[in-house]
Amino acid sequence: MTPNRRRLAWWLLPLAVGGALWAGGPALSEPGNDPALEPIPDFVADAAADEAKSIVVRVAFNGRPNATVTDVEVVDERAPSHLGAPPLSKVDVLGETGDLIQTFHDWHPMWELGEDVAGGETRRLNPQAKGRWIAPFDRDATTIVVTDIAAEDEIVRADLTDAIHEFCLAHPDDEDCLRADLAVEAVGVTTAPPIGLVGQEATIAVTSVVTNNGPDGPADAGLTTTAVAGPGLTVTPATQTATLTGVAVGADVTDTDQWTVRCDAPGQRTVTFTSTVATVHAADVDLVPANNTRSTTHTIDCAVPVTVNIKPGGDPNSINLRAGGNNAPLAVLTTAAGEYGNPLAFDATTIVATTARFGDRAVVLGGGGGAETHGRRHDERSYELDERTRDADLDAVLHFRASEGGFTADDTEGCLIGTFTTAAGSFTFFGCGPVRIVP
Repeated sequence: MTPNRRRLAWWLLPLAVGGALWAGGPALSEPGNDPALEPIPDFVADAAADEAKSIVVRVAFNGRPNATVTDVEVVDERAPSHLGAPPLSKVDVLGETGDLIQTFHDWHPMWELGEDVAGGETRRLNPQAKGRWIAPFDRDATTIVVTDIAAEDEIVRADLTDAIHEFCLAHPDDEDCLRADLAVEAVGVTTAPPIGLVGQEATIAVTSVVTNNGPDGPADAGLTTTAVAGPGLTVTPATQTATLTGVAVGADVTDTDQWTVRCDAPGQRTVTFTSTVATVHAADVDLVPANNTRSTTHTIDCAVPVTVNIKPGGDPNSINLRAGGNNAPLAVLTTAAGEYGNPLAFDATTIVATTARFGDRAVVLGGGGGAETHGRRHDERSYELDERTRDADLDAVLHFRASEGGFTADDTEGCLIGTFTTAAGSFTFFGCGPVRIVP
């Protein structure tokens, strides 16, 4: 062996990733598996086909048939040729979906070739060997799988994504690295109920707008939106993710997610939604991470559900929209927690009558409806007011101009909204009851 050829063999051999000595396959020490019997790879002849960058996977065996990955790195060096390498191990480079990008045979790092003092060649198997495998760089590579051909066992499986991403972060101008500036332009609540009810769930829609400011594209974007509820409110799920495929330079891409919120206590409650965008492909680099995150806070008025009795004693509860029916009575019941299915206790004598509005559901939730005609509350103990339990609680009776309630002939319920005061503050209440509209 000439000095140059001998040096080349010494350089190539430690680069190989190898297979197991065990598992019932032919031993590496058998003559047919002796790498010294195979021709030395012709690096020069194959050099033109190799990339200038390489992916290096370093491994250690530590007496085991399966290697442990000690390091994965992208280096700015040409990968060696694998021409003439004996079929000791098969190396597969896979893409994100498991597609095969490249495959080749390689040497086994447990084989160690050297020279004795007389210049002769020595060979031995080292179960404590350390070695490395080098493959040409491919921006779509995600995994390397090395298999012992003789034993048909997987030697090592290595994730390449972090190493490729770190290289592109350090070399964003490299021709295989895509430079983009992904940004969250806006995030906001697009649909939400006007109020929430304590103990009940509601749906909120949140829309995020993502753009790519370039200079390169299109780029796949990973969007993560998190929801954090303040005290007295529950939101699910805590996080939602989406992949926005192929965001072109200058394009706005929207993503809308549905969230479930539940009021656990009355009052103004808040939930904050935060959207963060990041590159998905390992070889893509976000040049300006400062604009990757944006938040919005939404306030929900959590109202206390109440039980109302429209036109107490009436069956059905008819509402006349003509002038003669403009003094419709309505009772709001004082209830204990659990009574009539209400989650919280409610004292009807705490209602602020001047805030009460009665009418069609959508109308009162939109801020309209008929006002209390006397501008005050009438507190009464009457079995006719609480027709189910017939207790002696003080209930509140209010009167409304039904013609101002925004009712239509198709309405089957009338709703009441307003505020009540306690030592803890002022809160919203809301309740509905069945009605029959008389035009």
